[in-house]
Amino acid sequence: MTPLAQAIWSALEFRTPMVLRNIEPLGEAQMRWRPGPGSNSIAWQLWHIAEVEDNWIRSLVTGEPLRFPFDVQVRAATDDQFPVKSRLIEYFHEVRGITRGRLESATAQDFRRSVEDPDFGTLTVLDIWSGVVTSFAWHAGQIAQTAKLMPDTPVTTMTFDYWRQKKWKGF
Repeated sequence: MTPLAQAIWSALEFRTPMVLRNIEPLGEAQMRWRPGPGSNSIAWQLWHIAEVEDNWIRSLVTGEPLRFPFDVQVRAATDDQFPVKSRLIEYFHEVRGITRGRLESATAQDFRRSVEDPDFGTLTVLDIWSGVVTSFAWHAGQIAQTAKLMPDTPVTTMTFDYWRQKKWKGF
């Protein structure tokens, strides 16, 4: 893996344990709970993470056809079309495996190639991967926040030794 591909992979994997830790104790109803009108459930966010990571690269980088393993795009899915938690987690891991393979085969030149995005215009492949990384980080944070807003949440607040030891006070 090139150093750039490794950086992208590391950025994607950095928050993965937190996402899975926040999802693990949730039941099916909690996965579908929404904090308010117009907001998204954790199930939606996890599905969206995997769908964007797979299909944005398919459409703009590899030229593969888009893939919708649940027969509907997440943005168009009704509540009764959402897969169960275990299937969403499987899909996430499946896409992450595909992503690793894509990054392992990418050359430094591949990241400099220009592509046309219908929403953002001309971008490099690196820009696309940067969008995938930032989308993941954004939605990972939304998953954590949604889990913590849930009534009677089984998710505990994360603590870090760095913060507990107040090492940040020296700055």
